[in-house]
Amino acid sequence: MRCDVWWARPAVATDRLLAMLDDIERERYDNYRMEIDKLRFLTGRTLLRLVAGRHLGMEPEEVRLDASCYGCGKPHGKPRAVAPGAPEMSISHSGSRVVLAAVAGAPVGVDVEVIRGAEVAELARITFSPTERSAFDTLPANEQQGAFFTYWARKEAVVKATGKGMSIVMSKLTLSAHDAPPAVLASDSSEVDPAHVRMADLGPGHDYRASVAVFGDEPLEVAEQEADDLITALG
Repeated sequence: MRCDVWWARPAVATDRLLAMLDDIERERYDNYRMEIDKLRFLTGRTLLRLVAGRHLGMEPEEVRLDASCYGCGKPHGKPRAVAPGAPEMSISHSGSRVVLAAVAGAPVGVDVEVIRGAEVAELARITFSPTERSAFDTLPANEQQGAFFTYWARKEAVVKATGKGMSIVMSKLTLSAHDAPPAVLASDSSEVDPAHVRMADLGPGHDYRASVAVFGDEPLEVAEQEADDLITALG
């Protein structure tokens, strides 16, 4: 399975990029209070349209997106391109990085996290399985911050691949150690079968952690590329 991963930094809000947003997306964009949140959202929606359009042979403006939540129907769910043959896609952003993962015909989830100040010991208690907490608690204090965000990015990638996101209880999943290749070792969630999860860590840059998860049986091949020039070229 090939997974294409596209990286971008928050783009300038040009007239063309803003015009791509539909009415619901424009309302979400306008409701963000901080400018960086607006630009990350806009860049994510641009990436979704750009990558889907390249796959489908369409201009980005022609790509219609649907982010309806699987549970409530509100537009905060996993976005998808509404077109026959569109790739499965997942989007994430944190700090100054926006990432999109796209796979043909297989569920995918991606997550990027900037390593930041947080009460990671308490968060680990809530989101880690007992096995993970035992391993995490043995780490030196100066390693726990980075390790936590490695676990978190991997777990969020997996739950996003289900299409149900954070409604999946993270503590029901047991992943490999933060310094081992990513894998789901055990799952008490019916939505996640460890035998059918393929994972890879990504290269988001210093002070970030990122991971991608794909549900399928074939070996996973990941191709990472920068998208800033492609977005800039849209004008």
